[in-house]
Amino acid sequence: MTTVLTEGRVARRQPDLSKAEWLVMNLCWKRGRSTARQIFDESPSHRTWSYPTVKTMLDRLTAKGYLKREKLGPLCLYEPLVARERVVGRSIDTFWTTVLGKTLAPLFAHLTQHEKLSADEITTLKKLIREHEARSRKADES
Repeated sequence: MTTVLTEGRVARRQPDLSKAEWLVMNLCWKRGRSTARQIFDESPSHRTWSYPTVKTMLDRLTAKGYLKREKLGPLCLYEPLVARERVVGRSIDTFWTTVLGKTLAPLFAHLTQHEKLSADEITTLKKLIREHEARSRKADES
């Protein structure tokens, strides 16, 4: 569970997402305001998930505070309440602290040994490292 600020600016505990919930939330962030049927139809797992399963996950995500549900006649519209960047950042922080013990080298070693990084990704990583080094030097000079 993680503490987040909601629209009312009240801090509350928000449970972490399961793998299945991540799949559904990624569709919700991509689509924006959607019905359960739209999420079900777009789901890459719709062959193994039934429509009621997707509806249950959307209702669970609403209860957890990730989605807002609006009743429109017989339909329910679901809309993300929490920005994707916030949830991804929180998950990365948790993984970095809990699994990696606040060291990044194992992550980059794994990615470079087991995944093919594109030229653009390598360029971006180099740029991020240069920017980090520049900030560190500036902080050391202060």
